[in-house]
Amino acid sequence: MKNKNVKVENRVQAEAFGRMNGNVLELIPLYAAGFRQIISEFERIHGRVPTADELLWLESEHLGRDITQN
Repeated sequence: MKNKNVKVENRVQAEAFGRMNGNVLELIPLYAAGFRQIISEFERIHGRVPTADELLWLESEHLGRDITQN
């Protein structure tokens, strides 16, 4: 089960990074740790991995700005 979740987590993060404006290689170090933390907490509370939309929304809320915009 854990292996399946890792694949889902990776897919969700890749989709989220794809929706953000900017160079993905520059965005990864800025947001990857926050994404992992959100995924872990969300999965603990809700029993599932968040969607890319939920991940982007939660990180935007945390930072107080829309991270999909420049």
